[in-house]
Amino acid sequence: MAIDIVGKLIQKLDIKSGESARGSWSIQDAIVETIEQYPRKICISFWGERIGDLEKITLGDKVTVSVNIESREASGRWFTSVRAWKIQLADENANQQQASTLQSQSANIHQDIPSPATDDFIDISSNDIDDLPF
Repeated sequence: MAIDIVGKLIQKLDIKSGESARGSWSIQDAIVETIEQYPRKICISFWGERIGDLEKITLGDKVTVSVNIESREASGRWFTSVRAWKIQLADENANQQQASTLQSQSANIHQDIPSPATDDFIDISSNDIDDLPF
């Protein structure tokens, strides 16, 4: 699953590296706090060359991180990873533009609904109230 997470970079953890059968590897985790009514902290992993992208970002910056979320099983236990494939500074204008686009789309939804013909409605102002079945 690929999604974008918008938040504030609040912590960079130490880089870990090692050797595997495929060669050397390095990973750095970073904590991003979402910008919502109830903020959430998300630990995101940056692998290989993505670590260089993370180095360009400073703590406190508002960022957009594109991630893949995946779970896998090992020895009967499940582990979930949030792995970054792109990080960039969040564009305030783009976020505001996206919000206004969503509002205008919401307003247009109601305009697209055809109004019912007036003949389909019962005129309750008439004196035929005695015709009700109950």
